[in-house]
Amino acid sequence: MLKTFSIGGVHPHENKLSAHQPIIKAEVPAKAVILLGQHIGAPAKPLVAKGDVVKVGTKIAEPGGFVSAAIHSSVSGKVAKIDSIIDASGYPKPAIFIDVEGDEWEESIDRTETLVKECNLTSEEIVKKIADAGIVGLGGACFPTQVKLCPPPAFKAECKEFLAWIKEDFSSYEKGIKPAKRE
Repeated sequence: MLKTFSIGGVHPHENKLSAHQPIIKAEVPAKAVILLGQHIGAPAKPLVAKGDVVKVGTKIAEPGGFVSAAIHSSVSGKVAKIDSIIDASGYPKPAIFIDVEGDEWEESIDRTETLVKECNLTSEEIVKKIADAGIVGLGGACFPTQVKLCPPPAFKAECKEFLAWIKEDFSSYEKGIKPAKRE
């Protein structure tokens, strides 16, 4: 029987079928379907069309409203179509269908292991980079981060203070995000 924590969540028994199996690297799929509504708010608007060639990291959709996020391709290949697909909720959702070809990355993506520690950007430039990157929260809603950082005018001071802190004391901020670094 599953036990729940006193503050919520599920604690399953450690007897899953894969518990003692090695991790296996998945093969690159032949086709990829990238949903345009991977976040709370308005679905993103496609920037690509059928026949366009994309690489890993290509921005394929822009935010569709104030609460929305940019979407980037996680594969390289050719856009087969832009259509709807039934998602896990059982409802049709807009998506970009890509025929995967190779593993080419956008040249602008820095794939080195070196962490850049200096930041000479203004608060506004930081928020723009976050929005352009499509960064969202890791909670269930995948709330767009640029909206959290720059809420409506009544709360703007909070945004500027947070970004000023990151710029001024990046080393302590870096310690907080380092465990989340992807391998």
